[in-house]
Amino acid sequence: MSGKSNTYALGVLTAMFAVNQLDRNILAVTLDQIGAEFALTDTQLGLLSGALFAIVYALFGFPVAGLAARGNRRNIISAATAVWSVLTIAMGFAQNFAQLVLARLGVGIGEAGAVAPAHSMISDFYPPERRTSAMATFAAGANIGVLLAFLVGGIAGQVLGWRWAFVIAGVPGLILALLLRFTVAEPHRASAAMPARPGSLFLRTCRTIRNDTGLFHALCGLAVTGIVTFGALAWTATFIIRAHGLSQAQTGIFLALGVGILGGVGTWAGGAIADRLGGQNPRWRLGVVIAAILIAKPFAIGFLLFPSAVPALACLVISGSMATVFWGPTYAFLHSRVEPHMRPMATAIYLCVFNIVGVGVGPTVIGLASDTLFAGHGVRSLGHAILLVQVGGVWGAWHYWRAMRTIGPAPAPKPH
Repeated sequence: MSGKSNTYALGVLTAMFAVNQLDRNILAVTLDQIGAEFALTDTQLGLLSGALFAIVYALFGFPVAGLAARGNRRNIISAATAVWSVLTIAMGFAQNFAQLVLARLGVGIGEAGAVAPAHSMISDFYPPERRTSAMATFAAGANIGVLLAFLVGGIAGQVLGWRWAFVIAGVPGLILALLLRFTVAEPHRASAAMPARPGSLFLRTCRTIRNDTGLFHALCGLAVTGIVTFGALAWTATFIIRAHGLSQAQTGIFLALGVGILGGVGTWAGGAIADRLGGQNPRWRLGVVIAAILIAKPFAIGFLLFPSAVPALACLVISGSMATVFWGPTYAFLHSRVEPHMRPMATAIYLCVFNIVGVGVGPTVIGLASDTLFAGHGVRSLGHAILLVQVGGVWGAWHYWRAMRTIGPAPAPKPH
């Protein structure tokens, strides 16, 4: 495929990922409305936004990865996008907590069919020296999706109600599913032939990751960082509303502009910097992740502790701009160290651990801690619960440092 075709395909895949994150994260902006209507506790809301979604997302990722290793990845992504979009709309028609849970589980099943095949396509579109930037561009779609989730959930949720917010969020995915299916070509695979014993692909990929010290520590770093990043993401809007008195619409607009836009810029810039510095010293491809985590940490803590809204929200903007820098470099590092036919399954394994540990544990633990450990702290109980998981950020940086040490130095230039 030509460079322009690759760029267009990457753009459509990034838009798909943005809608993926819109439909996943719109729940975060509407939690208080849903909780009030159905009389739900923070623990129930945490399960709805965290563990229940993460379990099905992770488990269904493996069969999809197996299909993606052999089948048409574009068609898989298109079908999955249509499924989760329909079920996002269905959440707006739920009449009780059980129906909400069923629809949310369906969204998780649909979204499981998107990221692993998309990563595999991107790795076939771009050579290794440009892959981190391409992965980071794709990852910036998450920030765009968060921006849209906060805008739609904040404004439409307040004006039209949370149900219409979910309906509005589900429609773009149906359009993108058709656009992807009929305007993007399936790329030529880097490895044309599948090796024998396809049934053992999962086990062979697991062994590859476990036996590679760098891949193992990158996986641990991804999981621990996910607890911090997505635990906070699920509850940040609710904390701002409770602790600082902003309305739902004000909170949505602020997070969309302050975190969504700057977060997308930070994610993309992190990948570009990693590729540029990595050309001179390959270790910088993960070094930028460590730097972003450590720089963001004091600002994340400041957001949770400052009693005044202005300095607290300013800290959130700074920390939020670096919150997902880890995404592009991590998956580019993974794809550089596994065989091409293993890439979808390797991504699925990373996503499984990331979702079970990161997305599953983070929101749920925060909701539980808010209801129990910090119940006596009033509107600040949620902030203390989020702060509890922030200590995991340094732990995640340590794992990334261990992974970085396994990357060899740049080869010496050849003499003329």
